[in-house]
Amino acid sequence: MRRWVVVLVAAFAAFVAAGFAVTFFMKVRTLSAEVECANNLRTIGLFAAHHADPKPGRAGPELPNEIPAGTIVLPDTPPDDRLSWYVGVLPGFDQRRQNAAGILSQIDRAKPFPAEPNQSAARTRLLTVLCPGNPPAADPNAPAPTCYVGLAGVGADAATILLPPPPAPVPPRAGCFRYDSPTPFDRITDGLSQSLLLGERSGALGPWLRGGPATVRGLDNAPGAALLVGPGGQFGGNHPHGANWAFADGSVRFFTDRVDPKVLYGLATIAGGETDPLPGE
Repeated sequence: MRRWVVVLVAAFAAFVAAGFAVTFFMKVRTLSAEVECANNLRTIGLFAAHHADPKPGRAGPELPNEIPAGTIVLPDTPPDDRLSWYVGVLPGFDQRRQNAAGILSQIDRAKPFPAEPNQSAARTRLLTVLCPGNPPAADPNAPAPTCYVGLAGVGADAATILLPPPPAPVPPRAGCFRYDSPTPFDRITDGLSQSLLLGERSGALGPWLRGGPATVRGLDNAPGAALLVGPGGQFGGNHPHGANWAFADGSVRFFTDRVDPKVLYGLATIAGGETDPLPGE
């Protein structure tokens, strides 16, 4: 009898230990995915980091002074038929991780997104633009998606807001990206560390090479709009309880799903004059 008790106790202890081990490894895996996702965003926003904190050898004309236009503008071509801003940042990606330069060499900037060879390049799965926490299924016959999009400001139409030349003020709903023109860093008067540059998405993903809403979006604040952050929402849904966001200074921060939408609306604009601090979560 005593022997059976010992066996049962040992089996129960092993079961409990296995449960703790599974929980521990799940937490480690989740944290690892969040960290790798943040690193992806830092890589994509490297041009912003170089502007905010110039490194040796980056001075002079190579120093970026603007956020690129949200699309490669072509006359008489709508934004979603153009190439995306990703074309301009591909050279900054880690070439050891993936031959981004080789992908770039396949792209014809003078032609729209639907044209070959751009469709061939678009089918390449670009590792840096995929969130490891919830990677989308691969389809070699379709353009590869991106989980990260540029922030255009507040409103579903924010990417179409024109940026007038100074001294005219920046429209209060305008964000870092717009379809038709770049955004000089000196027009971001709310501060680079207070202006959202990139956000991650999990649903309705578009091709990384395609212009328009596939790669540039505003925060839709219209009545009846989808949840702002979380599973099934406009942003987030790749990690439990929150999402990573990149800022115009190249930094990245994780906000929980509980973040006040008003805070994100304020951070999505570049000259709204908001004084609310970043949420401490």
